[in-house]
Amino acid sequence: MTLEKSIFVKRPVAAAFRHFTADIGRWWPLKEGMSFGGDRAHELFLEGKLGGRFYERFVDGEELDIGRVTAYEPPGRVAFTWRPKTWNADTEVEVRFAAEGDGTRVTLAHRGWEKLTAAVREANTGYDKGWDFALSRFAA
Repeated sequence: MTLEKSIFVKRPVAAAFRHFTADIGRWWPLKEGMSFGGDRAHELFLEGKLGGRFYERFVDGEELDIGRVTAYEPPGRVAFTWRPKTWNADTEVEVRFAAEGDGTRVTLAHRGWEKLTAAVREANTGYDKGWDFALSRFAA
């Protein structure tokens, strides 16, 4: 199973890529409930290099690794693993950026759900709406 999302942003491809990757901590809705730390939400980072960390830092300084960058190809593509502590396997998020009209088409695919146990999949059915919310914040 793959969750697929697509959104148009009025930015050039390189700017959209940079905003998604380097600026992820500015637009990601941590304080609106999309944090693994709950009330401890503070910062989110995606290191811009192959093998880089994707992690959250809480207000108390504790860090939680969410995944690792598996592809970093500016300005067209970034991919990273996604694995909360309670999951039994990694999933992968791939984001592609392509010129379209006066902006950029951003396409996100979150794959690998079949590797998770049925219990983990059932407990995490909100990702479809969660990615919609996150991408709407990115576009804003």
